[in-house]
This record gives sequence, C-alpha cells and structure tokens, in this order.
Amino acid sequence: MEHLAPVAGERMLDCTLGYGGHSESLLERGVEVFGIDRDPAARALAAQRLERFGDALVLHDGTYAGVAEGLLERSEHFDGVLADLGVSSMQLDEPERGFSIRSDHDLDLRMGDGCKETALDLLDRLSENDLADLLWYYGEERRSRQVAPALKRAREDGMRTGREMAAVIRAAIGGSQRRHPALRSFQALRIAINDEVGQLERLLAAIPGLLRPGGRAVIITFHSLEDRLVKRAFKAHAHAGTLAQVSKKVVTATKSELAANRRSAPAKLRWAVAPHEATAPAEAQAEPDEGLGDG
Repeated sequence: MEHLAPVAGERMLDCTLGYGGHSESLLERGVEVFGIDRDPAARALAAQRLERFGDALVLHDGTYAGVAEGLLERSEHFDGVLADLGVSSMQLDEPERGFSIRSDHDLDLRMGDGCKETALDLLDRLSENDLADLLWYYGEERRSRQVAPALKRAREDGMRTGREMAAVIRAAIGGSQRRHPALRSFQALRIAINDEVGQLERLLAAIPGLLRPGGRAVIITFHSLEDRLVKRAFKAHAHAGTLAQVSKKVVTATKSELAANRRSAPAKLRWAVAPHEATAPAEAQAEPDEGLGDG
C-alpha cells in the first residue's frame, strides 16, 4: 500500500486477485479495482468476500498477461498496477490441487484456466535431459542431473502424488529437515506448467503503457529468477524513459510481518513510477541499480 499510494477515486489493476486481500485494502481506500485471476475458485471466493464494495470491483478471468495486453489494446489506463506472483496460500492449502509436498493427490500444479498439461503429463513428456534442464533453470536445482533420472524412473514405477515425488527427491539428493529438497523441483514444474516466466515478461512489457502519468507499479516476487526479470525490466524502462523512477533496493518483509506471516519470508518487492507529463528524460532520474545482484 505504501508504494501503490492509493488515493480515493483512482483506478488500479490487481493482476493476481487471489482471495482478494490486496484488492480489499485498495477498495477500503476508495479505489476502483480491476481484479484478474485465472483460478475460478479464487474468483468465486474473492467475489463473495468483496461483494460489499459493489461496482467498485470488476472481476476478470484469464491470465494476467493476456488480460493486460487486451486492456493495453483498448487504451485502458490505471493509476496503479499490482502483481503478487507465485502460488497462493489458498492453492497451497488445498491438497487436491497437488501443490504441496505433503499432498496425497495426483500431481497437478495447474493454477487455473488455460493450463492443459498437469505435472504428471509434463514429467511423462520430457526427456531426462530436458527435465534436468527445466529443474535447473526454473528451480535453480543444482542437482538436477540426479533428480531428473530419479523422477523418470519413479514415474515408470507409478509415482503419482506430491508426497511420493518429495520422497523420491529426498532419496536421490538428501537434504536438511529445515528446507525440504523437493521444493525447488516443485517450483520448477509449477513455473513451467503455468508459463509463469512468459506471463511475467509480457506484463513487464505492458506496464508502462497501462500506467497513467505518475502511476505506480508494484511487483512482488518469491524467487530470484522472477526478481531478476523485474529488476532488469524496470531498469530498461527507466533508461528508455517509459518509467521515471524505479526502486533502488528490493523491499522485504519487516520482522513484525515475518512474525505474523511466515510465508512472507522469501517475498521481494520492487516498485516503479511512470513519468509525469512534465518529467525530464528518465536517464537523468532513474535511481541507481543497487540491492540484489543477479545471483
């Protein structure tokens, strides 16, 4: 909310509606919200939760990149654009969705509309080498060449659930009890199935065109691959003059927030501001590229 700086009467785009927590905070401040979510269950719950705000909330189904590009084509503009990336707590807490390493349901990992292939389908389709590459790139799994053959063998032996996949990976590479070694591989499969990198790249390209003069953009990421994409895109827009300011450093959760919400620990927030009509070229105004490196 601090970096979106909502003002009553403004119009903002919530690209990742989820259960509606961010949208609720904006609506309570008198902002009109256009909310997007590809998950029909999330849209239904958010609509019920936010029903009291009436026409101030407009819901839209589909992927946020596809909807954002459609809004851009129609010359729709917003005072703020928000994206809170990754899997939602609601999806993690529904074992039948297959997002959890403790799920006894089939590995699915689809976030909602537009995803035809499940995690099991992807595991069956990819070769061992391609699977290892995917785990390395999307999950930053350093032992991907050990994990991939173990998963392929396990699928041949009938592995189907999240709990079974997690056990296979732990047996293949070990790992501490504090952070389960399967989490990186789950992340990689989920990102691939839902085209999360492609979605983010398309949104980042569209943001300057979606913002009104002086409009604000806030992106919350949960792993370094996403954060690097946001950092580089904001910096490129600043140099091109399509964004006037970008965050100097990544913003992370405070101690009090961590105490109240442990899932905020990996969150990294970056913000940007669109030029005002009388703004000088952004090369002279963009903030230095400090904070997280590319590693």
